This record gives sequence, structure tokens and C-alpha cells, in this order.
Amino acid sequence: MKKSLLLLALVAGCGGADQDGNTQAAANASAPQTESAAAGAAEAGSTALTGLFESNTGDQKNQLCMVEKGSSTQFGLIVWGSDMHSCAGAGTAVRKGDQLSLTMTGDSSCTIAATMEGGRITLPASLPQGCAYYCGARASMTGISFTRTGTSAADASRAKDLAGDPLC
Repeated sequence: MKKSLLLLALVAGCGGADQDGNTQAAANASAPQTESAAAGAAEAGSTALTGLFESNTGDQKNQLCMVEKGSSTQFGLIVWGSDMHSCAGAGTAVRKGDQLSLTMTGDSSCTIAATMEGGRITLPASLPQGCAYYCGARASMTGISFTRTGTSAADASRAKDLAGDPLC
């Protein structure tokens, strides 16, 4: 029984609980957000990074999710190229004004200096060489823009990696 509860706690990872002990999922169920509400929150100047940002590439969705945990913000992203090639990675995010620094946690050094305006994140037209490590042959992260589609940890958990597992 204890192993089952521990496994459940690990699987719930991104959710967390508020000050009253309510889980994020329970809070989201009682107060669902629509895309327009999420966009309104972003346009109102929200500095919170937690949420889901998306854009379309053909049949696939480029996704960037962020979840604030303590004093740091963790992110995961997937960007699709042609022939099902993709770029994928995860790490930490730091925002200073309209600048967003995304530092990959992996075998190759990659820090992406993105911009964030309202509910839109745009990756730069050129990236450090180390960032190519995170991409397949027919995929690139350069110049990709993402639009905020959700503002909660539950929204962030909708972003999926190549295997269908949550990015955040």
C-alpha cells in the first residue's frame, strides 16, 4: 500500500498542493480556464511563468511548458520538423523583463535567449552550437514562437514528449 501511495505521489509531480492542502488538479477542476481567459491573464501582465505555450507545425503541435517549483522554474519543450524529426529538451527558465533564458539540462551546453511579450514566447533566429544536440536532422528551434494556451500546472502537464509522457 505504501509503495502505491509513493508511486501516486511521484506521478502527480507537477501538481502540488496549495496552502489549504488542495491539489492543483482539484483547484483547476473547480475553476476551469478557457483559452481566452488564459490569454487575458497573459495580456494583463502576469509575470508567472507556469503554464503551456503552443504553436502548430503541420500535424504536430510545438509545445513549451513551464512549472514554478520553489525558487526555480522548470521547462520542457518539443519542436517538430519535417519527417517526424523533432527538437526536445528540458531544463530551467529564468525571466528578466521581456527576456527569457531557457537553459537545457543535458549532455550539451544550450542556453536559449528567448523573448516574452504578453502571452507569446519567441526563440531567436540563431542558437548556440550546443543546442543542435537536442534536435533531429530535419528539425530546428530557431525562430519558433509559442502562444500561451494555459496558465496552470495542470495545463503545463498537457505537453507531451516523443513517447507521450508529460514534458512537465
